[in-house]
Parts: sequence; C-alpha cells; structure tokens
Amino acid sequence: MTQPLVFSQPLIDRVSLLCPRLPQSFDGLRILHLSDLHLTNWSPRMERWRLTLRKLHADAVMITGDLGHRSWLWRQGLPGLQRLLGELRTPLGVFFILGNHDALETARALQGNGIRSLSNEAVMVQHGTDRLAIIGLAQHRRIDADIPAALTHVRPTDFKLMLLHYPDMVYASLAAGADVCLAGHTHGGQICFPDGRPLMGHDSLPADFCTGVHRIKNTWLVVNRGIGKAGVRLRLFCPAQAILLTLRRGIPPA
Repeated sequence: MTQPLVFSQPLIDRVSLLCPRLPQSFDGLRILHLSDLHLTNWSPRMERWRLTLRKLHADAVMITGDLGHRSWLWRQGLPGLQRLLGELRTPLGVFFILGNHDALETARALQGNGIRSLSNEAVMVQHGTDRLAIIGLAQHRRIDADIPAALTHVRPTDFKLMLLHYPDMVYASLAAGADVCLAGHTHGGQICFPDGRPLMGHDSLPADFCTGVHRIKNTWLVVNRGIGKAGVRLRLFCPAQAILLTLRRGIPPA
C-alpha cells in the first residue's frame, strides 16, 4: 500500500501482541512505545505530538533511544524532553534507554519524578507472584550492551520485555529468553519508496525488519519508526509514529 508522501499530524499505531508466557495479571498491559525523538529545539510539530501523547491512556511509557539529536547539544534539547516526558504520567512510569545520538548526561538529567533510565539493568513489576521484567540494554554504543548484567536479578520464569535501540540485537535477546523486544534506530528507513520499502537499511537485518511487528521464534520484535529525523532532516513515504501496544495472554497464530 502506498504511504503518504507527507504526514504532518501525529500518527498513533495501535498494536496487540499475543504472548503465551504473559502472566494473567498483566493481561491487557498497555505500553506507549516511543523512539528516536531527535529533539533539540521545540517546534510546532513537537507541540502537536505533546498534545496527542498526553491524551493516551497507557500503563507505562518505554523509549528506545535517541531522545536527543546530537550528543553535544544535549543541554539545548533537555528542556523540550522534560516538557514532553514530564506530562506522560502513567501508573508504572517512563523508562528509557540511550541511543547512539544521545549524551550520557541526558540519562542523569532526566532521571527522577517517575522517569527512569535503564542501562544493562531490569526493573521488576510484580502482581502477587506474577513478575514482569522491564529490561533496558545500554545501547549508546553497540559494545555497551551487556545482557548477562541486565538479567542479574531476572528469573528464567519472569516475563521479559526488553528495550533495544538497535533492532539487530534481537537475536542475542531471544537467546536470552526475551518475550518482547522493543527497538528503534532505523526510522523505518526515513526515506522510502512509495510502497514504504526503505531506500536503505540502518542495521544488519533485512529491509523487511526496518519497521513493524515481527515474530522471530518465540520472541516478538516491534520496530518503531520514531518521531524525529536524522542525517537528511526529511521523511518521505515514511510517517513518524508512536505505538500504543497492548499485551494479551494467548497463543499467536502460526
């Protein structure tokens, strides 16, 4: 299907995932997945996103890297990030990892008031005896990721929701037992053919994995096209997006 050439209004994609290992008490968990904000200066476009996102009802917000656009401009982008994320109040909070465009200082500056940076670590959410692990891999650089460290306090029986910046980390993640991986980085190609196929890839996965929802063995991979732009500050046939994800207990179709 041909994608719109220009899409200036915020696009919220709603996705449900059937997860066999999801504990019953987490059935229906709603996650607002954001990625690749590339925010430096506030703009009317970001204001439209702010007004749209604040109206969504989610249990948690999860951001898979590149909150800022250039690491050396992190101070310039910080007020906008604080403005945007500060309004995303959810019962479980806001969790984020850094991406390759981010400064390490961003994590420290945003931490607190319900906003949590994850760097090779996990946060446990527990309902009775049911446990869900929100696992964030350090992805400022690929070599920063340390899955064994991130799983230090995670049990094999825990449902594992893993935040990646680079989608091609999915194979190491599924080997570690991840149930759901959320990723970004690719921008969906950012500049695509009219049918949505990316003109170029951004990691080692096939072009089909540049955006969308994929089932790889027993793991879901959700690749977010993101909100911002990098390199050529232009999107063609590749609208920006946020994803409102609902986890459901059940068996996915074969």
